[in-house]
Amino acid sequence: MNRNQKIVLAFANTAAFLVTILVNYLASTLPLNQKTTGEISALYDNLFVPAGFTFSIWGIIYLLLAGYVVYQLVDAFRIQESNTGKGFTEKISFWFIASSLANCLWLFAWHYEVLWLALLIMLLLLGTLIVIYIRLKQPTDTASAIEPYLVHLPFTVYAGWISVATIATLVRCLSASTG
Repeated sequence: MNRNQKIVLAFANTAAFLVTILVNYLASTLPLNQKTTGEISALYDNLFVPAGFTFSIWGIIYLLLAGYVVYQLVDAFRIQESNTGKGFTEKISFWFIASSLANCLWLFAWHYEVLWLALLIMLLLLGTLIVIYIRLKQPTDTASAIEPYLVHLPFTVYAGWISVATIATLVRCLSASTG
């Protein structure tokens, strides 16, 4: 992949991340369908719902992802003409953009209380993060000492949380359908 293509991917990743942050912000401040994400969650209370404070992990996840976005932008502009290998940006950009889209779509399905659609979208989000995780486990030609922290860690934490959130969404769907 040439440098210009890598720069385009880096900007596409950045745009996807910024849209995700904006949609998440608006979902809580507008809020979508006149309810916050937490208010929807409270409507479907069950024994598996994590305590409210655990949702603060989103701040950590978005901070880690912001680190990734900045790092991949810097990496795209780094001049390394001799390196022709496939780095992390090329390996995961499509999947990162897909995960960002799934994150946004989930908010709409959740806020409009289409729980089974929210579950399907959550499974899609989890799937994209698993693909990213697997692709990042493959060695790259451009790995640096900081890459584990700014590339691998954000997606490991994100995938871990979405694994829990997927189970929570499934339980909510089941409890909502059984009354």
